[in-house]
Amino acid sequence: MSVNAMEMALWRAHPNRDDCQRFLNDRAAYLDGFGMDDAEKRMILNSDVMAQIGHGVNALLVMMVWQIVHGMANVGQYVETVNAPLAAA
Repeated sequence: MSVNAMEMALWRAHPNRDDCQRFLNDRAAYLDGFGMDDAEKRMILNSDVMAQIGHGVNALLVMMVWQIVHGMANVGQYVETVNAPLAAA
């Protein structure tokens, strides 16, 4: 499993308009080009931010791409998800 491959896929999807559009149009096809295993692809396809962060992917990078998929208006949902383990403690 490769955190580097996941981060590269997320990084390229954020600032590059062409890669961002490819990611939004067909995330599964976009992710196929990065050498990730099925579990890593599922983390991104399912927007499972806690799994991605737990796997070692940079949390800021996860948040940037989450915003692409879910929109800035829903960033509160991301923050709640990431902070839920802290609230439960």
